[in-house]
Amino acid sequence: MISRVQHEKPKKVGIYQTGDMIGKGAIGTVYKGLNIETGQTVAIKLVSSLNIKEEQRKSITGEMKLLKKLKHENIVKYIDFVQTEFHYAIVLEYVESGSLYTIIKKFGPFQESLVAIYIKQVLKGLEYLHSQGIVHRDIKGANILTTKDGVIKLTDFGVATHLADDEKNQKFVGTPYWMAPEAIDIGGHITTSCDIWSLGCTIIELLTGNPPYSDL
Repeated sequence: MISRVQHEKPKKVGIYQTGDMIGKGAIGTVYKGLNIETGQTVAIKLVSSLNIKEEQRKSITGEMKLLKKLKHENIVKYIDFVQTEFHYAIVLEYVESGSLYTIIKKFGPFQESLVAIYIKQVLKGLEYLHSQGIVHRDIKGANILTTKDGVIKLTDFGVATHLADDEKNQKFVGTPYWMAPEAIDIGGHITTSCDIWSLGCTIIELLTGNPPYSDL
């Protein structure tokens, strides 16, 4: 029998104390965290390992391995990975201002000049990813973080894929309103162009508050 404690957010994972929830995804929840040895503030993506499907387990461990290799100013920085009896935890840099989606909900759509500043940085991050043979596959406002100084960080690599991974490339993953037609088509050919389509949808989201076709 699974106890209630096993389902609750742990007070601590490894050397990290967990705090307030700052985001929620398809299979995981992100919490603000504190390294109790150094005092560093971090973000902790926490996934329960109880009754987890094999595909979800591969997603969280694959995201960890991918982030561990990526080194770029416009990609969220990997710090640590912790596995406990009941949880997997990816520890990342804490990006204080949150996502562009959250900022839009608070302040409304952005001016074109600010969108240009943000998108230029997103393109730098995507250029680096694509040079590594990686497609993000879920570019949208909710997956673009910004620091208090306006530095953009791409995040949430749970559905990212290597161009050579034919099996993963044929699966339907991503967020429909931002997905390229070929990504929606099961068995479609996934390329770096899929991220560019999603970025175009994101530009509309940042300017209007909603992605295209959201009223359908």
